[in-house]
Amino acid sequence: MYCFPAVSNSPNRDSLFAVADQSYGGFLAGKWLAICGALGFVRSDAQPPLDILLRLIDSWGDRRIGAHNGYRSFVSGDGFPAEFSVSWRLGRPEVRILFESLGDGPTARSCQDAGRALTRELAAEPGVSIKRYLAVEDLFLAAEPAPYRPTIWHSLAWRPGEKPRYKVYLNPQVCGIDRAADLVTEAMRRLGLEMPWRTVLAEHVALIERGHRLEFFALDLDAEEPSRVKIYYRHPEVDLAELDRVAALACRHDSARARAAYRAVYGTNGAIGNEPMTCLSFQRGAGSPVEANVYLRLTEAARSDAEAADRVRAVLAAEGIDPHRHTAMLHALAPAPLAETAGLQELLSYRTTGPGGPADVAVYFRFSVHGPRS
Repeated sequence: MYCFPAVSNSPNRDSLFAVADQSYGGFLAGKWLAICGALGFVRSDAQPPLDILLRLIDSWGDRRIGAHNGYRSFVSGDGFPAEFSVSWRLGRPEVRILFESLGDGPTARSCQDAGRALTRELAAEPGVSIKRYLAVEDLFLAAEPAPYRPTIWHSLAWRPGEKPRYKVYLNPQVCGIDRAADLVTEAMRRLGLEMPWRTVLAEHVALIERGHRLEFFALDLDAEEPSRVKIYYRHPEVDLAELDRVAALACRHDSARARAAYRAVYGTNGAIGNEPMTCLSFQRGAGSPVEANVYLRLTEAARSDAEAADRVRAVLAAEGIDPHRHTAMLHALAPAPLAETAGLQELLSYRTTGPGGPADVAVYFRFSVHGPRS
C-alpha cells in the first residue's frame, strides 16, 4: 500500500487560508502578485505571465474553491492542486507555480485527460516543444488512474526579462510501483538517454531495498537543447549520508557543501523521517546525471514557519543570497504570525552546479486551504 507523504500533523498547519468563496484563479493570482511584489518585480512585468497562467487554467480557474475538496490532488497534503516556489539561480529570483489541471469531474481520469489537453495547448507557446512528451506519453497513461496520485501536472517558471518556461510531470508508478524502473528505462530509451540512466539503474535495486522509491518523471518542454529530463526519488527514514547517496550519482553534486545545507535544515546527523526527495537531471551527451536537486522537507523539521524561516535564511546567507526578499515574501503570504503557523514553507531545495559557483536554492510554498482528508 502506498504511504501518504509525511506532513506535520500540528493543528497550526491545517485550514490556514479561509478562501472557500474565492475562485482558484483569483486566489492563485493574488499569491502570484504578492510573491512578485515581495521580490521587487514590477507589476507591469509580472502581469503578462500571470495572464498566461490564468489562460492555462481557464477551464477550472473560475470554480469556487469551496469548504471541502471535491478532488484530492497529490500536489499538496490537503489536496489543493497548486503550489508556488521561488528559486534563486546565480542569485536571481524566479517565481514558479506547479499545478494539476482539474477535469470536468472529481476523478483522477478527468484530471489526466485535462493534463493531456493542456500539454497540447502549450505547444502553441513561444519556445515550447512537446515532441519528447509525445514520444513517451503512452507509457504514463492509465485507463483508471489511482486516486491521490500524480496524473499529468505542469509548471510555469518566470523571471523578469525572460519568457515563461514550462515543464510536465508524470507518474512512473502508473502501472505499479514494482514496474516504475522498467517504465523509466523505456522512456529513457525513447529519449536517447539510456547511457546516463544506466549509471542510476546500476544502483536502483540497492536503493529500492533501502526504501527509496521512484516518485516522479519530468520533462522540460523547451524547443532547444539542452533540455532536461528529471527523475525524483522519495526517501525513507535516512541519515545524512544515506540522504546524499542518490544525489552523489550526479557529476556536479558537491556532497560536502550539500551536507552543510542538510544540517542547516535538519540540525542533526541522525535519522530524518519526513521523506525528503532527490531529483536527478539528465541531458543528452552526458554519461551520468548532470545535477542533483535535494528537497529538504521543512515540515516536522521546524515547529513553526518562524523556525523554518530561520533555517531557510541560514542556507540563503551561506550561498551569498540576500535573505530579506524571502522574509518579505513570508510577510506577504502568511495568514497569521509565523510563530503561530506551520507548513507554509514546505520544502527547501538545494543544488550545486559546479566548482566554485553558488548553489541554486528554492523554497516551496503550500497554502493549506482544507483540513486533512477534507
